[in-house]
Amino acid sequence: MRREDLNFILQKAEFSALEELYNKIKNELEVVVLQSPVQQTLLQPIYDPISKGEFYAGELLVTTAIIQVGNDSSSKGWAMVQDDNEKLSLYIAVCDGCFGAGFFKEEIETLVAKTVQNIQTIQKELNKKINATRVNFDLMAQG
Repeated sequence: MRREDLNFILQKAEFSALEELYNKIKNELEVVVLQSPVQQTLLQPIYDPISKGEFYAGELLVTTAIIQVGNDSSSKGWAMVQDDNEKLSLYIAVCDGCFGAGFFKEEIETLVAKTVQNIQTIQKELNKKINATRVNFDLMAQG
């Protein structure tokens, strides 16, 4: 698993499981908040296949946080989540910092694996619903 994937995957994790992991980490390690969760807006670029260029479709609301785990300045964590969700941003930033520093790596990987499995299950169910609406046209000439 790559550290770069944590931010995306953990946004879809079961919140109670993520909160439980955060509390476990916080009880055992010092968590220093370098940047409290703050709301920001980002411009969303969209690729235009006709002009082969990009344009901005609008703004997205995100919440970002930066933390440091323990006394080692190299164990910083960062998170950016969609919408206004301070707790989620903070929890993911702590997981990111721990993963980068090698703390609680097994627990984080277990949560990520479970979340990926849930994402795949939800996607399969969605695909089944979409496929159920598919129309099969018989274009063969009747004779």
